[in-house]
Amino acid sequence: MSAPQAADSRPAGGRVGEITAILVSWRDAEDLEASVRSLAEAFRGRARADLRVSLVAVGNGDGPASIRPDRIREIWPGALILTNETNSGLGPAANQAASAAAGDVLLFLNPDTRAIGDPFSALARGFEEHPEAVALAPRLLDADEADEAVESGEIASAAAAPAGPPHPRRLAPPGAEDQFTFQLRTLPRLWPDARELFLLDHLFPNGMARRRARYADADRTRFFAVEQAAAAALAVRADVFARLRGFDEAFVPAWFEDVDLCARLGEEGAILFWPDARFRHAGGASSERLGYDRFLPILYRNALRYRRKHYAAPARWAYRGMLAAGMVLRLAVLPLRRHVPRPRSESARAYRGVLAVVLGRHP
Repeated sequence: MSAPQAADSRPAGGRVGEITAILVSWRDAEDLEASVRSLAEAFRGRARADLRVSLVAVGNGDGPASIRPDRIREIWPGALILTNETNSGLGPAANQAASAAAGDVLLFLNPDTRAIGDPFSALARGFEEHPEAVALAPRLLDADEADEAVESGEIASAAAAPAGPPHPRRLAPPGAEDQFTFQLRTLPRLWPDARELFLLDHLFPNGMARRRARYADADRTRFFAVEQAAAAALAVRADVFARLRGFDEAFVPAWFEDVDLCARLGEEGAILFWPDARFRHAGGASSERLGYDRFLPILYRNALRYRRKHYAAPARWAYRGMLAAGMVLRLAVLPLRRHVPRPRSESARAYRGVLAVVLGRHP
């Protein structure tokens, strides 16, 4: 494992000499350490002995609850540890780490990810074989899928999988999305916005429009181009990330910063789903720690911010109106729902909080 080096040490040309893994931690020190431990094991078993891998971890407020530097360095000697007294937000902290990173490739990871096999060599090969790619999205697996992949030896190489049409797989419903449903999407547009806000995706979770928007019929054993991939695990060329000035720091504390980044990355080159690199991902940890009634207004505040930035004026106003109507609809049907994933009172506070955001009254 190599300590971060100066930016001018990066190799010229197409060969990837170093990957820097970047993790931002907020109230999840144990998850962070488990993730780093999995990365260290992957590093030791990497196929390419000449590939350097460095690590930058950021403790984003809450002190020992977010990061324990001595424990991280025991697992990964030479790791660069940055600590912030307060939570600066995911995007700003990731940019902070990227500015100190030495790699030609920046691998952004959530602390609730675990490496499967050797993702580093696979990512390096992907960037070298595809100079048009500005970012690669490793395949995210749920815990049971990851265990099955390891036991079956499937992790050796997705590229070696037999060719043929994929077996259709159903999408999970909103609110209970698995990694297959969650990871890959087309960029936001008004029609998908309407489907989501007016609960059509809840009524028809496996409908053809939603399947197209989630790349559900693509062969997940093969690479292909996507418009958007979750930044729970996303590898980006460092020079492109720097040219774009990284994550837009207006999207704080989190959510939609990765959507915005993918929209801008797509203007620079291809974002490829790269299944030879794999990570197990739990997901939802930050939103659970916040509570639904705090999370949902933040999510939609940043959804509005994204659309102010990327939609034309008529579409921006249409989305704002649909968002308000969607929350009123949710409040209306809430007493009628037989099964609710969260307490009704918490859900009601969340929907009212989003309405306050639409009206410009939420802090």
